[in-house]
Amino acid sequence: MNTQLSLIVLVIVLVVVELALLVAAWVVLFRTPSDRLTLPKWAWAVICLVQFVGPIAFFAVGRTSREVADVAPRQDASTTTSRVVDDLYGER
Repeated sequence: MNTQLSLIVLVIVLVVVELALLVAAWVVLFRTPSDRLTLPKWAWAVICLVQFVGPIAFFAVGRTSREVADVAPRQDASTTTSRVVDDLYGER
């Protein structure tokens, strides 16, 4: 009896993990622009249905990296602080 209970708990945990992976993969999939995907969205949606392997494959190779924009030049901290204070409380 104890072994059966342990097996049932294990199966429930695995099902919950699988569903969580599937939902997370689909959310990321449908929020990702099509030009960043390595396959069409419909293909990844079907692949994600393969237990455990599908969502993990999507997270591993499903998206291409995106170029990072150049960062703005750093401003002096004192001028930034003064500007924020002036914006909040008006000119001194």
